[in-house]
Amino acid sequence: MKTLTTTIIGVLAAAFFATSALAQTPPEASITDCAKSRNPERCEARQKARAACNDKRGAERRRCVKEQMPAPDCSKAANPSRCTAMQAAQEACKDKPGPARRQCLHDAATASKP
Repeated sequence: MKTLTTTIIGVLAAAFFATSALAQTPPEASITDCAKSRNPERCEARQKARAACNDKRGAERRRCVKEQMPAPDCSKAANPSRCTAMQAAQEACKDKPGPARRQCLHDAATASKP
């Protein structure tokens, strides 16, 4: 019985420390100092968009933030032609809901491959 109790305490302690270690490294989305982010300009634009859409919730908030965000600069992308093609596909498929949108984006992505 003592071994079982010791094992349970060990497992719980390991889970606790693993969780606290993960909590100490915030994802980029929660970074408040944009100078530390990978793309400071995009970080600042994201913060402004979130502030502008602060009164909305759910799908309405996601749509608002997406509309407030500037388009990515494809000249800085690793593959500018792919970036441009994806922007065009997103624009063409923006009015389609759920599965139809995913299929539209998939079709556009496969059509743009050489």
